[in-house]
Amino acid sequence: MAIAEKIKLTDYLPSDCAAGKTLWIGGEWESAADAQTFASIDPASGHELAQIAQGKAIDVDRAVQAAKVAAKTWAAMDGMARAAILRKAAELIREHRQALGTLDSIDSGKTISETAGRNVDGTAGMFDFYAGITDKIRGSVIDMGPKTTGLVEKEPYGVVGAISPWNYPMSNAATKIAPILACGNALVLKPAEQTPLSALLLAHILDQAGLPKGVFNVVTGLGAEAGAALVDHPGVPKLSFTGSTATGRRIAAAAGQNLKSVTLELGGKSPLIVFDDADLDAAASGAVTTVFMNQGQTCTSCAKVLVARSLVGSFISKCQEKVAAIKIGDPLDPANDLGPIVSQVQLERVKKLLAQGAAAGAKQVELKADYKPLDGGNFIAPVILTDLDPTNPLAKEEIFGPVMAVYPFDTDDEAYAAANDTQYGLAASVWTNSLARAEVARRVINAGIVWINCVHTLSLNTPVPGRKASGLGSEYGWEAMDNYMRLKTTVTMFGGYQGLF
Repeated sequence: MAIAEKIKLTDYLPSDCAAGKTLWIGGEWESAADAQTFASIDPASGHELAQIAQGKAIDVDRAVQAAKVAAKTWAAMDGMARAAILRKAAELIREHRQALGTLDSIDSGKTISETAGRNVDGTAGMFDFYAGITDKIRGSVIDMGPKTTGLVEKEPYGVVGAISPWNYPMSNAATKIAPILACGNALVLKPAEQTPLSALLLAHILDQAGLPKGVFNVVTGLGAEAGAALVDHPGVPKLSFTGSTATGRRIAAAAGQNLKSVTLELGGKSPLIVFDDADLDAAASGAVTTVFMNQGQTCTSCAKVLVARSLVGSFISKCQEKVAAIKIGDPLDPANDLGPIVSQVQLERVKKLLAQGAAAGAKQVELKADYKPLDGGNFIAPVILTDLDPTNPLAKEEIFGPVMAVYPFDTDDEAYAAANDTQYGLAASVWTNSLARAEVARRVINAGIVWINCVHTLSLNTPVPGRKASGLGSEYGWEAMDNYMRLKTTVTMFGGYQGLF
């Protein structure tokens, strides 16, 4: 039996919310207007966790109207007052560490050591970081001559629509919520239907922190219904979405019809290059970390591993050793490193791609992880592939599963060409002890973030921009604030105006 089957949601969520009223609108827990619900499923066991309100366009509209009213008060509030509320939220997030971690773990399959550890720390840190910016938003003055002054201000949009993904439910939601609020916006959040639970507790925490009612709203529901309604709503001038490139394209197209501003953090097929002068043990550790962490369900996963031909055998051997130490099983067991894939649908997609690769001649490296799947769960063991044709879908598509593909290369230029041979441009990782080689690599590789001799090394002040099909705009850092503010220029002439006529 999975540990999640023994959990009572009333121990972690407000009673109304645990009873199926999962729409947080204007500071109240509500059911969907038509009372419809859908099931939230524990991916480790297939066990139903809760019935979730299936919000639709009418519910999105109610949330947007509440946000429009609240946005005026929130935007007019002194920056330091907004900062105090965000800092209080960070404090309460840390106090609710175990509850938030448990909800994310049972909802997504992420291990409790991760969700209650660095995910909570990152979520709280996000609120702390942007609390420090709320009173430091600056405009500029332009000298237009002796009698004329230009004033450039940064203003909030008013209402922002945010759609968060299922792979990092709590921390990715915070990546949107904290800067959106810091800029003085109100927002409507549509969490991924696979993983809505931690967003509900975040709503409760923000309410307890003193956030004015209506500033933050949550509409649970399906992407094709609640998500689409949020994208199309005329009262939402700004959208922020994290998820697949295919969905991002549809959102961008819909937003374009209404000339809405969008921030998109989308998919990736990121390369990891191991040159012949690299620290091989460190490179193997980096590769195993980036490919298998979170069951491979990470946008910046560098799963396209390019290795200098002379090192391929040694590199794979080291990866085998490191995979053997990974423990896979019940995500609520602190001893485990990895849990299940988030859903049966995603698991079947990964299996289908692996079957296509095998049919095309790809070979699986023998791996011996400590693999203890639970009955009914969406578990899959780590996979390392060789002999994969570069034209195979596995080599081109984002898999979003624990699958590493190793490709040999002979020259630096060959490695760079292979690294850039993708529609995506999110991240890359380069392993070399040559400063000159590292400098060339960072310039040549067409990705928003390039790691040299490391992977997934970020701070809250580090922007993560996407290129090509990996998105528009940037998350994290000061740069994220620019996503959620728009410019206004005021020109004032102090007498002496002479028109054309």
